[in-house]
Amino acid sequence: MTVGELRKETKENIATFMPGEAAVVTDMVISNMLGIDREDLYLCLDQKLPTEAEVIVAEVIKRLSRGVPIQYIVGSCYFFGVEIKVGPGVFIPRSDTEVLAQAAIKALPKNGSFVDLCSGSGCISAAIASQRPDAKGVALELSMKAMNYTVENLTPYDNVDVKRFDALDEDDYDSLAEEYTEKFDMLVCNPPYIPTEDIDTLSTQVHYEPETALDGGEDGMKYYKIIPKLAPRILKENHYIMFEVGIGQAGYVEALMKLYGYTTAILKDLGGIDRVVIAAK
Repeated sequence: MTVGELRKETKENIATFMPGEAAVVTDMVISNMLGIDREDLYLCLDQKLPTEAEVIVAEVIKRLSRGVPIQYIVGSCYFFGVEIKVGPGVFIPRSDTEVLAQAAIKALPKNGSFVDLCSGSGCISAAIASQRPDAKGVALELSMKAMNYTVENLTPYDNVDVKRFDALDEDDYDSLAEEYTEKFDMLVCNPPYIPTEDIDTLSTQVHYEPETALDGGEDGMKYYKIIPKLAPRILKENHYIMFEVGIGQAGYVEALMKLYGYTTAILKDLGGIDRVVIAAK
């Protein structure tokens, strides 16, 4: 069997349970198996494959049919042009979050500093560090499983530290302020924001991701209510706080930040949904 024949067969199989994503997922599966970039796959369509290749792909299809995210199967995804390693225990970066990363990259002052709260895979910090080598940052994550990926993904960047940190614990803010005596220009955060009762309604694929990265409390607002109270302990007098928000949450978060004396703006994602709240002092 050739690469092209296996690709066609795989796409047909995946289309039975992932019709809208079959083409993209198929190319991810085949290129990962071959150890090549997806862009180079079309150069290999006539290449002969050993029988084992069919067995490997068949096993991948079984896992996909059970709802295992393709990103976990291949072990990585791309965010802001950077390869991000992922696996069970860490939240998979979404393309919508690139809006938050882009806003941070643009607003961060020259030689500025940032904290990336609820960092997860470290994708936001990696995006900022790759585009703004003049900046310095600290990626903060509570989950030890997730931190394994935070560290791996940020190892290439000597301008970003990684620390274990509970975004809801005021003692951790005080400890960080003691360790980094110069306060930060910016806080970026993509917190858990799904209301607890909505977790069970999410797709099968999402249920493979850590619930701690999804659950934002009873109304989904737990982190938005607490972080603005504690963040000034680690931020300069003039600073930014940037949040990713869920569908329908931007108005509440913006109003909350205005109560704390911030000037605010809302950015939409590519789907036209209010996705990022920027608060500036």
